Amino acid sequence: MRSDEEVLVVVDLPAGGPTELTWSRPARVQPFRGLREGRAVLRVATWSLQRCSSEKAKNPGVREVVCMSVLENGIKLLAVQDLADREALEKFCAELNQGTLPSVRAWTGPRGAWRCAVSEKPARHCHKTSEFCGFLWDSSSGIELKDATLMENVFVNGNGGHAYPRPYLAHFSVGLSKLTVVNVRLKVPISGGETNGKMHLENHKTLRFTDSMQEILKVVKRRPHDPVVVRVCSSTGEKELLVLGDFGLPPDSKQLDLLKKEKFSPLIPSSVFTNISTKAPQGSHCMDNMWLSRSLKKVYTGHYQVLREGLTSPWIPDNWSWGGVASDHCPVLADFYTHVLQKDATQNGCGVPAVERDEGMFKRER
Repeated sequence: MRSDEEVLVVVDLPAGGPTELTWSRPARVQPFRGLREGRAVLRVATWSLQRCSSEKAKNPGVREVVCMSVLENGIKLLAVQDLADREALEKFCAELNQGTLPSVRAWTGPRGAWRCAVSEKPARHCHKTSEFCGFLWDSSSGIELKDATLMENVFVNGNGGHAYPRPYLAHFSVGLSKLTVVNVRLKVPISGGETNGKMHLENHKTLRFTDSMQEILKVVKRRPHDPVVVRVCSSTGEKELLVLGDFGLPPDSKQLDLLKKEKFSPLIPSSVFTNISTKAPQGSHCMDNMWLSRSLKKVYTGHYQVLREGLTSPWIPDNWSWGGVASDHCPVLADFYTHVLQKDATQNGCGVPAVERDEGMFKRER
């Protein structure tokens, strides 16, 4: 039996859309309490929010989908990609903390105390637009951001900008445990089947994608001296790293073989789709994933999920209609045992990758 609680909502809705709507969220038996088989877990998620600007985040439908998906599914640490500006994530953070929407205000489960951080500079430039990455986390769950760094790469384009995406590294403490997360969004190569000049362009973009992966691996393989970037290492020197985000390709793609060679394992198989639209609600491509280092895999519970329910809203435009999705990507979540995460080990003085310190990271944290 469905136990949806319908709420009559009258708010400032997007121009041209419905002015009064009855909206119900997917039924939940009970909120997730952060336990799996009686053991404490950290629920981590990644979500590419499809050119999410502060204006898009003002849309009550988008804001409700994002915030209620976080609350209903017990997500405690969310890595976000494809932010069009630095202010968008703060609007979701404020909604979670202040609860202006009826569904958020009516939430009876754990509310949390939310904070966010966004890269000071763009993680990627594309077609004269900038993209930012960020993190959203519940500080009441014992999660604390120790530091965040937007990594430099050595390649620049003809305009002096960065030719490849820049991973956003964050070092979190979870109680007495530590976790390092690498947040990425990579360029999607052109699909096959083209010839002549177009095929040459495809090969060029595929090469750039591979170069992007090589640059990211250069970052995660090295242990810098700079204390602004902290690695989580076991006594054997093996790094506990979580590389997550929008890879644009399924994990069995040859362009991602570099991750496998470095002993990273994907959580989402290629047969599980992570995109969504109103025309194809079950998706058609596997683009988003989490790749675990060998040591971090030891604390993975075996549970992951691609969320598909509750991602549309009557307030979100859908071409010339309404009822669209908040993003063409689904949120992907996974659970990790917290009490066995390795603590910081002594760094051994390996080479230092070029890094840029987020000088304003702490003042921009909300």
